[in-house]
Amino acid sequence: MEEALPAPKVRLVSHRKTIHGWPTDSISIDFYKGEADNVTASPSQNKCKPNIILLFIPGNPGLIEWYSDTLVKIVEQLGVGYAVRGISYAGHGAGDDVIGSEDDHKHNFVNTSGHQDAKMSVSWTIEGQIKHKLSWVDDVIEEWKVEFRTSSQPTAELPRLIFVSHSFGAYLVQQMLLRRPALLQQTQQIIHLMPFIRFDPPPLQKTMLSKLAHSYEYTIPMLSNSVWALTSTLPRKLIDTYLNKVVGLDCDKGRKITLDVCTHPNMIRNHLILGFEEIRELPELTNDVAFRLIGKACPTSILFCGCPDQWAPLSHMEELKELKSKAQISNIHCVYMESLTHDFVVHPEMVEPVVGFCLDQIKRPRLLSSKL
Repeated sequence: MEEALPAPKVRLVSHRKTIHGWPTDSISIDFYKGEADNVTASPSQNKCKPNIILLFIPGNPGLIEWYSDTLVKIVEQLGVGYAVRGISYAGHGAGDDVIGSEDDHKHNFVNTSGHQDAKMSVSWTIEGQIKHKLSWVDDVIEEWKVEFRTSSQPTAELPRLIFVSHSFGAYLVQQMLLRRPALLQQTQQIIHLMPFIRFDPPPLQKTMLSKLAHSYEYTIPMLSNSVWALTSTLPRKLIDTYLNKVVGLDCDKGRKITLDVCTHPNMIRNHLILGFEEIRELPELTNDVAFRLIGKACPTSILFCGCPDQWAPLSHMEELKELKSKAQISNIHCVYMESLTHDFVVHPEMVEPVVGFCLDQIKRPRLLSSKL
C-alpha cells in the first residue's frame, strides 16, 4: 500500500526585486506539495498552481512585512488554488538601495522637491507609486506564465485576481484599475481595508494637516530631523517600551518594523513626502465615477473601523451607502467593525476579525454580487 502524500503546505518567500527601476521588497505566499519548509534548488517544481491570486497593496508607510502574517492566515484558510503576492512601496524599507542614498535625497529635495527627477519621483509621488504597482502586477503575471504555461499547456488561462488593500493602498488600486481596463476585467473582486481614498477629516485635523502638507519644504526636514534626533539618541529598548506601553503597539514584530522605520532619516523622509502629497492631491469628495466604472466589472467590499479615523471616517461609509441607495454606484458592500482601529495590523487581537472579514467576502463573491 502506497504511503499517502502529505497535504500541501503554505510557504512564504520574501524577495527583493527591481520593480519599475526601483529595488523593492515583496512577498509570495503559495501552497507547495510535500514539505513547505524544504527549500530546493527549483522550489517552483513543487508549487501548487494558483487559479486565484490575491494582490495586496499596503498603506503608507508601505512595508509589506507588517502584513505578512495576516496574509499567511488568509491563504491558509482559503486552501489550495489560492496564492498571495504583496509588495512594499518604492522607497519604503531598509537599506540605501531601497530608500535611496543620502546624496539622492539631498539632490532631489533641494533641486526638484521630488517631483521632476526620475530617480526619487518613483517613491516620492503618487504617480510614481501607481506606475510602480502596475509594473509589479505585470511582473506577477509574467512569473505565473513562466511557471505554469508549459509546453503541454501553452495557453493556460490566466489566474483571476483579487485586490486587497489597506488605507492609501485603496487609492492606488482604484487608479490602477481605471488605467488598465484589461486588468479590471481580470479582477474578480476588490477588498479595501479602511480605505484612504479622499481627504476629508474633521475640520481641525484637516486644517492642521493641510498646512503641514502645503509647507512641506520646511515641515519635512523639521519633522524628519526631529524624529531622527530623538530615535538616534535614545536606547532602542526604551523606544520599544514606549511604543508598547504608551502608543499601544502590542505586536513584537510590528514594533521591530516600526523601530527600523523610525531610526532611518531617509525612510522617514520618503514616508512624509509621499504622505503630504496624498493630503494635497487626494479629492475631498467621493469619486463616484470611479466606483461606478469599477462596479460594472466586479464587486468591492470595504471594511471601516471604529475610533476616530481621520483617514477613513465613518462619514465616508455613510456617503457610500447613500450613493448606493440613489443608484449612483452599485456592486459595493460596506461593513463597520467598532472594535478595530486603522492600524489593526500591529494589534494581534484585531488581525483575526480582519482575516475573517476577508475570508467571508472571498468565499461568497457570487452571493455578494447578487445582493448589491
